[in-house]
Amino acid sequence: MKETMSPIKAPKALPLPHSSKPHHLPATGLCLLLLAVGCTPSRPLPSHPHPIIIVDIDTLRAGHLGCYGYHRNTSPNIDAFADEAVLFEWAFSQAPNTPPSQASILTGLYPGTHGMVFDEDRVANSAVTLAEALRDGGFETAGFHDGGYLSNTFNMGQGFALYDDNKGGGLNRIGPKVFAWLEQNHEKDFLLFVHTYDTHTPYAPGPPYDEEFLEGVPAPSPGFEPTSEVMNSIRLSKYTEDPKQLPANDIEYAKAMYDGDILRVDTWFGTFMEQVRELGLDQRATIVVISDHGEEFQEHGSVLHEKLYATVTHVPMIIRLPNAAQTRRVSTVVETIDLMPTLLEITATSIPPQVQGNSLAPLLLGHQPDTPGIAFGESPFFGGRRHVTIGDLRLLLTTSNKRTELYRYQEDRMEQEDISKLCQNEVEALVAHIEDWENTVRVPLPKDDEPAQELDEMTLQQLRELGYIQ
Repeated sequence: MKETMSPIKAPKALPLPHSSKPHHLPATGLCLLLLAVGCTPSRPLPSHPHPIIIVDIDTLRAGHLGCYGYHRNTSPNIDAFADEAVLFEWAFSQAPNTPPSQASILTGLYPGTHGMVFDEDRVANSAVTLAEALRDGGFETAGFHDGGYLSNTFNMGQGFALYDDNKGGGLNRIGPKVFAWLEQNHEKDFLLFVHTYDTHTPYAPGPPYDEEFLEGVPAPSPGFEPTSEVMNSIRLSKYTEDPKQLPANDIEYAKAMYDGDILRVDTWFGTFMEQVRELGLDQRATIVVISDHGEEFQEHGSVLHEKLYATVTHVPMIIRLPNAAQTRRVSTVVETIDLMPTLLEITATSIPPQVQGNSLAPLLLGHQPDTPGIAFGESPFFGGRRHVTIGDLRLLLTTSNKRTELYRYQEDRMEQEDISKLCQNEVEALVAHIEDWENTVRVPLPKDDEPAQELDEMTLQQLRELGYIQ
């Protein structure tokens, strides 16, 4: 029998980011702030234009990386990178699926604001993207992405002078183009955005990665392969009269293949960092590793990514400054929408006033915030769901029926023990935060008058292969 948990004390008036955190603090103000609190950085942040590289690994669950505590050696190169960087231990995405999550990373806005909520939506033209802000600041901008919902059909490419749409193929096709572009542009100030679906279904890492993590894993059911079609059929079955779940051996096999995919991407990342160092960009560039969401393996009764639990919304976010100027682990809760204002601040680029994220520059320097970090997320599915994370508590709210779940996510990482009934005061306080956020922060941008661009057949086919459409 589990020991009954004592009630949790949570602050009764936790401030919302918009109303209390210092937004878009200029670099000079940041230094004064640190001096005032007696924290003089030995190597200050850059506050001038310099190259920015973002490696965006779609569907990469934070808990499956060594630097986030995973037991398998899936990520030796990313782990080594993290040792030279600032690793945010508790970064949360703003949605559980690719279209809204990726749009939030690129715009610094919540999904309900930038407009990419449902799969058929498009990012509002009035949203100012990171690429647009840096382009207007004189940066060269290039994006090499894996198609699907990153396609420019969804307005994801706003601001990129080059937005190379691969329509699939992963890093095998993207990598050579990225290396060639860096060779030609490494002396400039630039934004380079690299996105891959290589850790998304189908989990098919190929040799030798498909055998790397099979030791101790029971054999899968005859004929089982974790393809997009198979995994999506399990996910969709819960909407039928005959819901299905994968047996434990198939789940463990699927995890092994997923981890093999992570190792394959990590190997590419190691090669990529070798080129970065050869070009001297490890001394000049800020380099980011991030993901839009993780993946579920029936921890909450389903597979893939459609729920707001931490298995899906807890994502890696690692920022390496030029010359590895700051190295630390940050335990403060942050959001992926914070990346855009952070990168704009450290490149001395104006931050658009509509941006809803907060610059993480003080955290990069080791400054401890006066108030707890807070993160919000949303999904229109399952009755309209919201999450708020603050301190050691995460609350999930279903807006249609006001049902709540509360977790001590840091010690209960799979969020298996709902403590909401034991902590009614904390539940009420966190629900109030979600309501305030809905009313004062999550404000939609004006809708575009132009009709949405139709999807071409190649994009439709790729979305079928990824399991997004039937």
